[in-house]
Amino acid sequence: MERSREFRDSILESDVIIYDLNTNEFEEVDYVIKTLKTSKLTKEKTLIILSSVMTWVNTPPKTKVEGEEEEGAGEEGGEGGGEEEGEPSEPDSDDVPAEEGADDDAGEAPKKVQIQYFKESDAHLRVPHKRFINHKNLETLALSAPKTQPLLKVHVLCTGIRYGKGEGIFYDHFKNAWI
Repeated sequence: MERSREFRDSILESDVIIYDLNTNEFEEVDYVIKTLKTSKLTKEKTLIILSSVMTWVNTPPKTKVEGEEEEGAGEEGGEGGGEEEGEPSEPDSDDVPAEEGADDDAGEAPKKVQIQYFKESDAHLRVPHKRFINHKNLETLALSAPKTQPLLKVHVLCTGIRYGKGEGIFYDHFKNAWI
């Protein structure tokens, strides 16, 4: 990648910068993020990173054993131990009996483990597939940029099914989803 003055200026002139980690070189995206992070911005800019769900694929499920308090309850916004929006409120088919600390002689029913949804604040927990470690590193670099650059807004979108390069077979499925 050629790091010309013209390329740098075009980055800094843009209000919205979009990079797809699946089709761009690591070095180029790294350069763009570091340029935005270290430059003196005069107006708000938005960086959108298109990544892959493969940066989460090896992340162990987030669980909660019935009857136990959620770890870190009350840390986010001081709302207390209430459930986050989008989290399951009732046991469902994802509940499984807990194996840890089950007392057979107590005569109690085994406690169930409830699968929890990940929140934005859980991004640091993600464990990528080994081929997507560079994606995760670029995501982390981009997400850290607003701490030193308050005029930069960063959004990371993890895509599922990629289409647009001859995947016409999915057309009817996408059309039905729109209708």
